[in-house]
Amino acid sequence: MKKKRFFSCALVILSLIVMVSYTTKKDKQEQEQEKEQVEYSGIPDAVSSTTSDGDYDLTVVANTEEIEDKEEFARKVIHMCQDNSFHSTRFSTDIGGYPLNLDITVYLTYKDVEERKEPVCKIQFMTDEYNEEYDIKNNADKFHLYLDGEEIEFY
Repeated sequence: MKKKRFFSCALVILSLIVMVSYTTKKDKQEQEQEKEQVEYSGIPDAVSSTTSDGDYDLTVVANTEEIEDKEEFARKVIHMCQDNSFHSTRFSTDIGGYPLNLDITVYLTYKDVEERKEPVCKIQFMTDEYNEEYDIKNNADKFHLYLDGEEIEFY
């Protein structure tokens, strides 16, 4: 009788372990598939940010295999910053306002960030002289856009 109960309990426990293992494996596969779909969506996303006195350092992923027009991409990222429209990161504009300067490191995919690969480009959006009254949203005409250290036109 005790042996039968022991084997029944062992069988139930083993069944639970198999079910949990299968479910976990399936969840991981679904997460990988979802990550791959997001990875190449073509929509840039800010995956990390730090700020100090209105200066924002962002890490942005392009979510694409390659950036065909880096200048147009740089403008798009700045517009997304101005519109506060990244999927994963939002600026806290209610307290500190919009950024006063942007320094953005761009990677193709989140996996490239995780693997510490070289960034594909650097974007900066800044004024000639530091001025706390100018922010990227309300005074964009006072800012200059730089791509890999070279100034490009912003519109």
